Amino acid sequence: MNQKLISRLVMGALVGLAATGSYAGQIQSSSVSIAREVITTDTQAVTSPTVAYRFSGDVDARLQNQTFQIQFALPAGATWNTAGVAASIVVADGQTGTSVAQGLTHGLYTVDTLAIDAGSPNVLYATITVHSDGSGLAAGLIKQPIISISSSTVPANNPTIKGLFTVVKAIEECDVQVKTLPISFKHYVALSAPASLASDTTATPDEHNRSGSTNATTLITFPTNILVKVTKSSGNAKLNVASGNTLFAGTTGTSFISTTLANLGNVSLVQNASGYDSNLLDPYILADASAPAGLKGIATAIHGTGSAVTVAGDVEVERVTVKVSASQGLSVGGSLFLATDALCAAPVAGSAVAITAGNAAGPITLTVPTAGVNAAFGVTGAGPVHVCYGVSGTALIPGSNFAVDAATVVKAAAGTDLNEQNNFCKGPLYALSGSIKIDVRNYANSTRTDGWMSIVRLINTSETRTATVFGQYIHADGMYGKWGKVATLAPRAVLNMTPAEVDTLLTNAPAHATAALNATTAVGTAGSAPRLRLTTEDGDTLRVQNYLYNPDSKNFIEASSSQGVDFTGSTDRAPANEGQYQEQDAQKGLNGGN
Repeated sequence: MNQKLISRLVMGALVGLAATGSYAGQIQSSSVSIAREVITTDTQAVTSPTVAYRFSGDVDARLQNQTFQIQFALPAGATWNTAGVAASIVVADGQTGTSVAQGLTHGLYTVDTLAIDAGSPNVLYATITVHSDGSGLAAGLIKQPIISISSSTVPANNPTIKGLFTVVKAIEECDVQVKTLPISFKHYVALSAPASLASDTTATPDEHNRSGSTNATTLITFPTNILVKVTKSSGNAKLNVASGNTLFAGTTGTSFISTTLANLGNVSLVQNASGYDSNLLDPYILADASAPAGLKGIATAIHGTGSAVTVAGDVEVERVTVKVSASQGLSVGGSLFLATDALCAAPVAGSAVAITAGNAAGPITLTVPTAGVNAAFGVTGAGPVHVCYGVSGTALIPGSNFAVDAATVVKAAAGTDLNEQNNFCKGPLYALSGSIKIDVRNYANSTRTDGWMSIVRLINTSETRTATVFGQYIHADGMYGKWGKVATLAPRAVLNMTPAEVDTLLTNAPAHATAALNATTAVGTAGSAPRLRLTTEDGDTLRVQNYLYNPDSKNFIEASSSQGVDFTGSTDRAPANEGQYQEQDAQKGLNGGN
């Protein structure tokens, strides 16, 4: 955003406050948004947005000079890099909005000191004198002055900030966090050492100590601009038992393409926020219009070099990687590849990986190379790219659950210019084996009136995979009820849940493809209690125990023994290509899905 416009907006807001009769001291910042992705080191310097403070009192230099000090402090970790120059400090009358000029004559002001404190580099201070010739003329009175820093229209004149990576931190998996950089204000008069940083012991605190004053605000907001999204395919692709599980079967749709080709899902990019690039001028966006429009496939960052290929604001991508895992492995002789269409007819060049005996266990990493980045994600920069699974038609196809362990937008490496932080996320893909699905048969829900309640115990027995567990009520009349996510279980983790806790999590309306199967009433009571269906698509093993408890009688019994299923084998206890050692009595998953 234009620095002059920012300054005017801040000034206008503070003058407006004065006009409405709000006279307590007030800090105001433009609160510019900068994308977290473009902050990569603590040595990186960013120009400070304009920040101003409107005094509740006047500065009266009609009869004598008035000298005071203003201070702007950043939180620990962030520091001022440069102080800027005197021209970056602007004083205006808070009631009229008229700017006061710098100079030595009556009613004008000088910036006597502008510095970063050596002992506290997070504090920028300025000592200002409003001059008087002793004439008593009204020009020496500045009513409720508004004093702003970083207000020059010449960016090089304004102060800069560093230490910002400490503020924004490294972007994490599926991260959409917004970080903020606050700033606070102090004002001192009666300075004993005007050239040094004032304190309560060396000067008199004034504006920031007055009742009702607002002395802190947000200087910069750091949103995470880009989100990587993994979407699993729908449809009914499955293994063809008649062929000995060497072919796919199903009806043509999202997942089933042919007897030897399946679409497991896709990876897309989402413009989660519109924070600026580090120059505070250009938004950091996927759909950057500079040629070629969209993502820029670049091996080494050239942002800011004046290249005709890119300008500030574009997303410079060295490659995009998609790490795919399969719970029971992949079919030898087949391949995994990325495509730009849902029918997997337009493969991304260089993305295919042949499946051999050596890599069939997975995971397998698919790559959109530098040269293919722009075309793969299109002019919007969003994609999607589809994860495609081809088989030979003669080799056994394991009944696997598939997942993207990490889809990563790998940014261009740092060169003369700074690089950008990677964005990455994970998520389930299509499950050829179907999801794990377990019905808690004797579930005593929260509406029961006979005193009994269920305590459901969820157990993830996997040593390696995290299980995201969803729940759904199946009403006594067979209708699909409300559903929602109930737990994320780390490997070996357990969780006990009461009916009241389950109720608070099952908040989504039923969404079976056949509308007539969706319940329109609440779950019933004792005589018509629902079952609780528990499913996981990214987990490969799950155990569920249901205990019935009566708080009045203190009776406690295990109502349905242990229910569970394994989709993964282990040579430590049984052949590795076998699974489902225990029962799973639900035939369909969430909302009747696979």
